[in-house]
Amino acid sequence: HPIVRTHPETGRRSLYVGPHLTKYVVGLSRRDSDALLGELYAHLEQPRFIWTHEWQVDDLVLFDNRPTMHRRLAFPPDQRRLMKRTQVFNDEIPVE
Repeated sequence: HPIVRTHPETGRRSLYVGPHLTKYVVGLSRRDSDALLGELYAHLEQPRFIWTHEWQVDDLVLFDNRPTMHRRLAFPPDQRRLMKRTQVFNDEIPVE
């Protein structure tokens, strides 16, 4: 898949890479690919791009998954976690 994606509604471009998702960059040597991906990951992990939600009772968080990297940090095992997921599909082919 491409490293840069363009959002179909906003036209904004975003990086579409992640250590769990991207193994190498096609067309680069393994060494150059690893170096480029390392730089991209370092860029993405800058504090200015990170939002941490301080959860409160009855909170609901919605986000557009297309330009968003997300993860869950550990939470106390004695606290209940209820998570529901919904998806919106369209006819667009994301990658050709």
